[in-house]
Amino acid sequence: MKAEEPLLSVIVPVYNVEQYLDRCIESITSQKYRNLEIIIVDDGSPDDCPTKCDNWVLRDNRIKIVHKKNAGLGKARNSGLEIASGEYVAFVDSDDYLDEDMYRKLMDEAIDGNIDCVYCGFHKQLPSGDYADVIDMDYVRFDKAQIIKLASKFNFDFSQHHLNYSVWHGVYRRSLIDFEFVSEREYMSEDIPFTHEFLRRCSSFVYLPYALYYYSYNPNSLSNTFNVKRFDKVLMTAGLLNDIYSGTDYEGLGNAYAFCQSYFLMRFSFIKSKKTLSEIYCMMRDMVENETYNNMLQNKKDFKFQKGLKYRIISVIYRLQRRRLVMPNFLALLLFGIKNKFMIKI
Repeated sequence: MKAEEPLLSVIVPVYNVEQYLDRCIESITSQKYRNLEIIIVDDGSPDDCPTKCDNWVLRDNRIKIVHKKNAGLGKARNSGLEIASGEYVAFVDSDDYLDEDMYRKLMDEAIDGNIDCVYCGFHKQLPSGDYADVIDMDYVRFDKAQIIKLASKFNFDFSQHHLNYSVWHGVYRRSLIDFEFVSEREYMSEDIPFTHEFLRRCSSFVYLPYALYYYSYNPNSLSNTFNVKRFDKVLMTAGLLNDIYSGTDYEGLGNAYAFCQSYFLMRFSFIKSKKTLSEIYCMMRDMVENETYNNMLQNKKDFKFQKGLKYRIISVIYRLQRRRLVMPNFLALLLFGIKNKFMIKI
């Protein structure tokens, strides 16, 4: 280890991942970047994870354990941040694992350029078990004036090519994190507000075009389970994004997020659920007629769509929802579902 290498605090929330945990922690302790503080947060896990966590402390003196009452992923990360002493901090989901060079490459870039935030690509596991590389861009460096424009690309809407906003494929300057993760029990994702809050404070950002993080497919994860209450979380997250960007050139960014996420809920989560057509229609009706959501759709300048037939169809669905036309919206999304079933490409 070089004398000038700063300490990197790696925060790993743990809940009900007994079959994945050893693989995850092994990949962190085996990192070629050695100056690590590894903080494992046992979020009241009901399986054998607490015992496994305690055993890891005996194996590596860089590991600290926090045992706490279950409160969710966002709160667990906050518990890790409370005791993190590193100049930089990173986050790992405990059902995933890392390439042994990941933190060496990220930290070398951060150290050499005095960078606030460094991201890399990742390997995404598919339901088949195969992995696909996700590389969002070539090597780039953004400074303060460019970062606000970069931040908009982390918002999942239909206007541009997006950057993955998950916090686990980056390192962050700890001193800039003067805010907390929100709870995924109230918001659609704890990662989205964190990413936007951090980038608002960030003066330098680098993206490395290497897939170094292994994002594992877990059918029981929050992102792979159907929950009709997600719409409420979408509205909460959209409202928070609007608050974050209030008074800036990106005011209204949350409105585009609300439509995009609601569209995906209707098209995929609802259509693919085991609900009857009547139940699906009622869920869509409740969303389209929701006063808060409809108000978010009214400012046309907030909504831009990429070119192509698919996005023209999506823009029509936006106009249908904006006018609260429930049945045409239902039929259009149902048609998309039938198109997928018969592999008709649009």
